[in-house]
Amino acid sequence: MPHLATDSPPLRRVPCGVRLRDAVVALAAARGTDAGALARAATLLLPDGAEDPGDHDADGAAVLTLCASVTGSDAAVRRALAAAVALADPGFRVMPAGDVGRLEAAVETLGYRNKALAHALQRLSFQPLDGRITEVRDAALMFGFVSEWCFDEDLVRRRFRELAPVYHPDTGVVACRERMGQLLDARNILIQHVRTVYPSGAWVSRRVS
Repeated sequence: MPHLATDSPPLRRVPCGVRLRDAVVALAAARGTDAGALARAATLLLPDGAEDPGDHDADGAAVLTLCASVTGSDAAVRRALAAAVALADPGFRVMPAGDVGRLEAAVETLGYRNKALAHALQRLSFQPLDGRITEVRDAALMFGFVSEWCFDEDLVRRRFRELAPVYHPDTGVVACRERMGQLLDARNILIQHVRTVYPSGAWVSRRVS
């Protein structure tokens, strides 16, 4: 009996990012189809102005193997497949490789700026005083007030809200449990000072005990 040769259909290899490849393979398996069928179907729904996700991403470079009958440029196929995945999972986003590079550079710049800011704040920050804050003069100085008579309760609370995130021991830029404790002492002293010296005023009716 003669042996009939069965030639495999010609294939096409499309370079893409690792995230896109993994997402396409998973979607094709879930739908019981292949990447080529996804690409052909998604081409009909491809939105205007869709961006090419690029031939690599932050996770590296990969290849999608499709049947040769899938037409269009590699960029068009990547756009179609990215659209197919996005339709199935609205939370999925593929960022073009150029945008990834710009984003990484921006993140690195912000990291340097945050470090510089932390160092500057460390130099400018008050050093914790010995023991607890007990004097109005020390409390006013800690809050940046030039005297004991230039603030009201609203201003004290507003200044505390500005300073607390800087020194909070868990999340502060210049995290310091001792500074945070002295800020709390200073706030309470200044509020009590204001309520004693200025027992009346328009802001008194708005104060929070």
